[in-house]
Amino acid sequence: MTANKFDPLKDIQELIDSAVNATGEDLDLSMAPPFVRGMDLTGLLFTEVAVGAFDMVWTVEAHLTHYDEMVQGGVVNVIADTGQSFAYATTSTEPEMFSTAEFTTRFFRPMKTGDVIDVRSRVVNRSRRLGVVETRFTNQATDKLCAIVTGSWMVVDRDFGNIENS
Repeated sequence: MTANKFDPLKDIQELIDSAVNATGEDLDLSMAPPFVRGMDLTGLLFTEVAVGAFDMVWTVEAHLTHYDEMVQGGVVNVIADTGQSFAYATTSTEPEMFSTAEFTTRFFRPMKTGDVIDVRSRVVNRSRRLGVVETRFTNQATDKLCAIVTGSWMVVDRDFGNIENS
């Protein structure tokens, strides 16, 4: 019997493959964190993973916008946080917990209902305890940069308790 080898790339790729190969039925969000279930981020598709990188495509849905159909800025941070956590995880060589330490967001152009946005997260630097990850939001139709989110990530001791009750 062989021991399971720690491989975050494999685990994340399996997650992507299961989403890409979905039959079009509603996604099973029962295992997703509570905030994902509450926000309904089903317009977010995980597309590619590599060491230090994680890509998504986001189709902006109306329930994530203001009355004028422009994306609410906090939603951009949630999506960046998601991509950055996966990108950062790919640089782990052993199981570890980590958390966002800081975010800086720069908005360049609005994102509106129906826009399809490429979301690319890249690890800029990683040390033993701290990393920096950058996420770029680019409109597919115009190829224009809409936002950049830079996050600092810190390895932490974190107790998730009983996640079945979340």
